[in-house]
Amino acid sequence: MHEEKNTMLWAFVALALIVGAGAGYFFGNSKGRSGLLAEQKAAEEAALKAAQEEIVKQANPFEESANPFEGGYQNPFGGSGN
Repeated sequence: MHEEKNTMLWAFVALALIVGAGAGYFFGNSKGRSGLLAEQKAAEEAALKAAQEEIVKQANPFEESANPFEGGYQNPFGGSGN
């Protein structure tokens, strides 16, 4: 009778370990997957925002100063302007 209880105890311990390992794998995998998807989405949004900013910079030719007189007027003919 004592041997039967001992065998039953080991079977229960083995079953509990198998169920625990399976549940840990399942819940860990689903949590890891959702975290990875959130990370990928954030990276994708950051890349999209950077690309949009780059397109806006390329589309605006007047972002940098286009004023030829910004550094001061210089007479192209060399006169003093009097």
